[in-house]
Amino acid sequence: MDPRVRSVTRKLISAAPGARRFYDINLRANSYTPALVCELLRQANVVKLNDSEVASVEGFLGLSRAGLEEFCRGAAKRFGWQAVCLTRGERGCAVLIDRVYAEVEGYPVLVADAVGAGDAFAAAFLHGLGEGWRAAEIGDFANRLGALVASRPGAIPEWTLEECRALSRARPLVLKY
Repeated sequence: MDPRVRSVTRKLISAAPGARRFYDINLRANSYTPALVCELLRQANVVKLNDSEVASVEGFLGLSRAGLEEFCRGAAKRFGWQAVCLTRGERGCAVLIDRVYAEVEGYPVLVADAVGAGDAFAAAFLHGLGEGWRAAEIGDFANRLGALVASRPGAIPEWTLEECRALSRARPLVLKY
């Protein structure tokens, strides 16, 4: 990490030590180092990552492949995270908040554009966390919103809370434009 960025990050954390520090890993080729990822994992208290990123983080930390719950609990304990969420695409997510763990099924949709779905998921996850919802409720809301955004073209499509609530696991959402 650039020393100036590191300095600003330290100043922000010092200025608001009680603030929630969210890290959405988003590993992109040639855009990170294992050392940087580990440093940011230590600074965060809420983390979001996907299935493939779990495998990478396990490799960075020298951990053997664990199940989702074991990974969440072990990493949360090691780094002192308040919450961790593992996104699993159409298979839903795994969420650990404090010591409460939940695996939540996804919502089937015809994907129009996956760009923005992870960010929508993250926003819904943080909203539920801020509202004090239970782990399963947060995972369900985040899954719904991620699926709804993926079902529409564009990274920031319009949507309503009613549309989000109307998603069903029984049948894929098919929208007409």
